[in-house]
Amino acid sequence: MKIVRPIGFASHRRSLVVAAIVSCLTASASEAQEGAVGTGGVKGTVRDSSGTPVEGAQISVTGAAMRGESGAEGEFQLAKATAGPLTIHARRIGFAPDSVRVNVLAGQSIPADITLRRLAIELRPVVILGRKEITGRMAGFYQRLARGHGHFITRQQVEKRNPSNMTDLFRMIPGARVETRGFNNSVRFRGQRCAPLTWLDGSPLYAGEFDLDSVDPRSFEGIEIYSGAASVPAEFQGGRNLSSACGTIILWSRQGELKPKKRKKGDLSPAAEIAQLVQQFSVFTADQVDRPAHVDSTQLTRPIYPDSLYQNMVPGRVLAEFVVDAKGDVNLDTFNVVNATHPAFVEAVRYSLRNQQFVPAVRKGITVQQVVQLPFTFVPDSSARRR
Repeated sequence: MKIVRPIGFASHRRSLVVAAIVSCLTASASEAQEGAVGTGGVKGTVRDSSGTPVEGAQISVTGAAMRGESGAEGEFQLAKATAGPLTIHARRIGFAPDSVRVNVLAGQSIPADITLRRLAIELRPVVILGRKEITGRMAGFYQRLARGHGHFITRQQVEKRNPSNMTDLFRMIPGARVETRGFNNSVRFRGQRCAPLTWLDGSPLYAGEFDLDSVDPRSFEGIEIYSGAASVPAEFQGGRNLSSACGTIILWSRQGELKPKKRKKGDLSPAAEIAQLVQQFSVFTADQVDRPAHVDSTQLTRPIYPDSLYQNMVPGRVLAEFVVDAKGDVNLDTFNVVNATHPAFVEAVRYSLRNQQFVPAVRKGITVQQVVQLPFTFVPDSSARRR
């Protein structure tokens, strides 16, 4: 069952770094500071009881129709507020709402910090211990990378190097050389004159030498490079008509790339959309159902530890929020975060949720949509190799 949205609802996710700005706020005449003229501003932060910034908190002001939302660091800003007393409210699913009263002074920016107390009992965290429990088609890639036989290029390394074409990635591989013949570049290993055997997503490419520059290097999740036959994994040795003597290149393409949709001015953020759907009883919270939604442990998909953070043994946390529909599928259009220690962890979580199945919530005997706040904990391990 899909989420039914009223006309005008949007499903785009808010940028993790954009603070909500509420403008043209006017205090009522009864609240106005006697004798005060002009406008001032308020710069505030929403945090939880531990001091962690809370993203996606809905900000409102008594006597004003405008609404705002806290940003990735919990920050919010009220601009052009009429001088005088102002009551600011903050709400976030899973927290007790709170408010703060400030006195706006003309021409000045007043600080305002709001602390929200956690109410919801969180689901058991999904723990990512280094790269020891990777599942799916990329599991073998990371297992071989950990063993260190061959050369490996990850998606993050491709993005960091920003190559013009695929063969540019091979110019820094020991034992590899790039030859230019006419308008084409070719890769050769250790003095060999023959072309290396190329595999794509586990299948060999038979039709002659594969033109590496015919594909975009950014379209691959990982690349394995073996300069000689001895180091090639058994499953990629080839058969009677295939030879690894001239080296082997194994390409793993990105599948189902998740590109955030562009938001239009005035569109609701995922956090704001979820809040409204809950108010309309189109989506329920965990305390409103008889059996809350939870991860299907038989199909647990853990995020892949981001490459640079893994290599530098950086731990991290993400508290993700999203809607699980009545079939147990994650509606990624509603994905947002309550808090996170690094954007790279957020993207790893978001990417993994597309394949994660949940046991749906049950209310009055039927399965329903529920907003879920699921924590993820990234724990580095000592087996991380620095490349």
